[in-house]
Amino acid sequence: MTNVLFSSESVTSGHPDKLCDAISDAIVDACLSIDPNARVAVETCVKGKEEKGLIVLAGEVSLNGAAPDYESIARKAGAAIGYVSHHIGMDATSSEVCDVQVHITTQSANIAQGVNKDGLDQGAGDQGMMFGYACNETENYDGLKGRYFPLAAALSQRLTRRLTTVREDGTLPWTRPDGKSQVTVEYNSDGSISKVHTVVIAIQHDDKLKDQFDGSEEKELAYVRQQIREHVVEHSIPTELLNNDYKLVVNGTG
Repeated sequence: MTNVLFSSESVTSGHPDKLCDAISDAIVDACLSIDPNARVAVETCVKGKEEKGLIVLAGEVSLNGAAPDYESIARKAGAAIGYVSHHIGMDATSSEVCDVQVHITTQSANIAQGVNKDGLDQGAGDQGMMFGYACNETENYDGLKGRYFPLAAALSQRLTRRLTTVREDGTLPWTRPDGKSQVTVEYNSDGSISKVHTVVIAIQHDDKLKDQFDGSEEKELAYVRQQIREHVVEHSIPTELLNNDYKLVVNGTG
């Protein structure tokens, strides 16, 4: 048997997918604070534009009480993540450069009749397929113990959390909220972990960074890679998993 590679990815809080999740979650929290039995099915879409950013809220909500201010909730959630400047893709705080469209109605009567039941006879309003498992791959490494996650997944999440930390604490002030990581772990033929084979990082950054290098994109990218290696990768992945030959790709398209 030959060695096997397994990859997992993670995204930062400012990635569009996570931003949408955060806004929808904030709406759920607000509705439950009004009515503990509220039912919320709200989808969020975000798009940064040259003229204006856009947040679209669509779905169905049923609750006893006045509906919360959906627009305000969306703007606060976006700002909390770091989207407070049109220059970085969106200023969720400003109605001048960011529109919020709300298309939320009450729950469909056809769905509600299957959910509204008496006593303990509660119906379901949706269905889905889920899978997952716990394993002990993280339990041999400091900083990962107690996760019981597949190693590649745990490491990729640790990287994106670190990307957010170095942005918020000023270690890497030129980074921006949107980012992504992927970790590939190599397994020996007997199934044991060999090493981290490849790390891929994509990180949004200030366009003006290259001004520090006389406009040289090549020098800028070399600097970004060095900083990400030092302050993110080597800070997040146990040294025993990083051989000298591991591959690091940072902003692979430049």
